[in-house]
Amino acid sequence: MVFETALLFKNADGLPDLRRETYAARQWMTSLLDAAGLVAPPRSPLEVREAVKKERQSLLQSVREAISPVRVEYVRALGGRPDELAATFPEMATPDDVFAYYKIIPKAQREVRSANYQRRAAQQVLGAAMFNGDPIQPADCRRAVDGLHTLAEALSPASFAELDRDSLDGLRETLRETAAVLLDLDNKLG
Repeated sequence: MVFETALLFKNADGLPDLRRETYAARQWMTSLLDAAGLVAPPRSPLEVREAVKKERQSLLQSVREAISPVRVEYVRALGGRPDELAATFPEMATPDDVFAYYKIIPKAQREVRSANYQRRAAQQVLGAAMFNGDPIQPADCRRAVDGLHTLAEALSPASFAELDRDSLDGLRETLRETAAVLLDLDNKLG
């Protein structure tokens, strides 16, 4: 129900307020919370008002988190519904255009947090192995391989652009040796 209201409220460009940023959308949410009883009684003590305010903020955060995957899925699904896309979002040809216009990350907040957590965990595993010489434990193998993959993807020819020829040749040799070690490991896992 809450997400559907984003399609009813219009932003300054006359498009649906998918981010629920307009005054009308915010007022609607405020009215909804008030109707649900999340309002401090008149003349209530400061502690009660602060507790209600904290509860409202917590609920609003929960609503944002619940809406995030619904909104992302809605926009993704527009790719299979070109008539709806054209009618609802004129001038936008693809779901990517909608994501870009609204500055919406095409992943739900939970997906982003999970990916960030996995990235940090992989960095810790790789860091321990590289700097302390700690062996990678079986439970950490997935994180280590994922971290190594992410690290390899982060390298590009531009990363090496300012290196002199000798340094570049040395790094290319190390890359070949690393590739050979990884292929050997892959063969041994067979």
